[in-house]
This record gives sequence, C-alpha cells and structure tokens, in this order.
Amino acid sequence: MATAMSATVQAVTRGAAAGVVPESRADADSLPFRGRTAIRIVPDLGIASVFEPSRSWRDEGPGERLLLVRPAIGRLQVTQGGSTVACCSRDALLVATSRDAVFDALGVDRIDLLAIDRQRLTGPLAALETGHIRRIGRDHPGLQTLTVYGASLLRGLIPVGAAGIADLVREHLAQLLAYIVREPGVAISAPGPSRRDLRIQALKAEVEQRLGRPDLSLEAVAQAQQISSRQVQAMFQAEGETFSGFVLARRLDRAMQRLTDSEDARPVSAIAFDVGFGDLSYFNRTFRKRFGLTPSQVRRSSGTIDHGHVRGRDRAMDL
Repeated sequence: MATAMSATVQAVTRGAAAGVVPESRADADSLPFRGRTAIRIVPDLGIASVFEPSRSWRDEGPGERLLLVRPAIGRLQVTQGGSTVACCSRDALLVATSRDAVFDALGVDRIDLLAIDRQRLTGPLAALETGHIRRIGRDHPGLQTLTVYGASLLRGLIPVGAAGIADLVREHLAQLLAYIVREPGVAISAPGPSRRDLRIQALKAEVEQRLGRPDLSLEAVAQAQQISSRQVQAMFQAEGETFSGFVLARRLDRAMQRLTDSEDARPVSAIAFDVGFGDLSYFNRTFRKRFGLTPSQVRRSSGTIDHGHVRGRDRAMDL
C-alpha cells in the first residue's frame, strides 16, 4: 500500500508534524511477518506495510482475524488446513481466519496487509468459513481502490486522529473488502481507453508475444506496430519506465512464476533461456537484484527439484 520505504518514512514524519498519527516501528517480534520495520496507524486501523518480512511466518495472534495480504514484489504463499494458495507481485491473498496459517515469502521486500478481528466481521465477511483462502487479482477494482486508500492513510494524507473518524475509516476498509468478496469477478467500469492507452497496450502485448525470443528488440517491436523506435521509447517514458526496463521486468517475473511452479521441473538454465535470457550470468545477477534470492534458492524454497542444477555450469553461473 506504500510505494517505497524511504518515501513512506518521509510522509510519516510530515504527517506527525500535522497531528496525523502513522508511525514507524522496528520491533520485529511483535510485527506481522517478523519484518524489519513496519508502518502502521495509531489508533490501530488494521492496515500496515511490513518491510523485509521473514521467509516464513506463522500467524499466532491472540485472536482469530481475517487477513488480506499483498506482496509488492515476489511470491507469497499461504498454507492452512491442508490447503495452499499462492500469489505473485501485487496480487493479494484473503485468509479467513489466519490463526496458525503459515506464510512463505520468496523474493518479497514488502507485504501490505489489512487485518480485521473476527468479532468485527459482518455480511459476506462474516459468512466466510474458517480456513477459507482466496487469491485476488491485481486488476480487481476493489483491490485497487483499497490499495490507494490504504496508501493514503499510511502516508498520513488522511488524518484519523479523532476516534470517530478512525471508526469510520475502519468501516470503509471493511466495506471495500466486503465488496471484493461479494464481487470476485467484477470488471473495471470506466471511460474507454484513449488512443495513447490503446497504443501502449498494443506495444506491451507485442512484447509479451515476443518475450521468449532472445532477438526481441525495440526496433522489432516498432516495426511490428508500424511506428518509429523513437515513438516506442517516448510512450514507455510517458509510463515512467524504459522499453528495456519493461522487457527485463517481465522476463524476471515470468521466470519467478515458472521457478515456483511445482509442475515445472526444468533446470534453471532452461527456464532462463525460455523466458528470453541469452546470458545465464546476467540472468542470475538481475534476478537476485530484483528478488533478493538467486533462481536456485527460489527453486529449492518452492520444493521443486532442479534436475539440471547438478551440472557444473549451472552451479558456476548461479551467483
């Protein structure tokens, strides 16, 4: 829900000066996911951003609660009562109730969460059975609204110092979550996309189709879309990124998904080549920079055997 640790801490400092009460905490033993630090609200609204969470965490809170958790990047998995559900960057997991649920994080630098005590649940939230786990896609409009609302609260942009306001905010958060539960397949209703939006969507779709090809290039995409390379660069820059940065991020995300797929037992090297990398050393270096783990560490943590890891070349390249 917050965008970056440094920006959040700065916002918290500004908010405190204005009488708003987000706070930064660093007592890992009492923080969800045993994170290094967390941003929370006082009075407690149930929302938080936890930074550098532990690889594995069991919810052993004093009471039963409903949890909505969302990894900013990487893969988050929850196991409870014999059921296991996972999600990747910016998707979310809804867990009811979370007590004794076990969470495993791979390459996750921040987890945003909303926790609601069981006794406060009403309507569709109260009807959820204990042990219910659901994945919520990042494109769900309710999740997007909840994310923006939570980010504004955690940055101190919405003052909640008065008890009455805090109660209203808690109700708003619960209502947004209830909407997500009640309308799991709802689509975003908004004005039609502009020509520019359609063009950038077409460019990104072109990249997705060519992602596994090592000869993917700016020039090839521009030619396929019948525009100039300069126009392609300008459109990505208007989105706040570069063409090469987008391609790299998508290849790394696709590699993460395949490395954590229990049915994909191919060697790390085969997956790297399949998603478009031609240099294993570069793949390992950029993967570790993005997710904080090497590809083989992710493979071992997800319980998938890398049959090709025994080869000396793969070991040498896995930095």
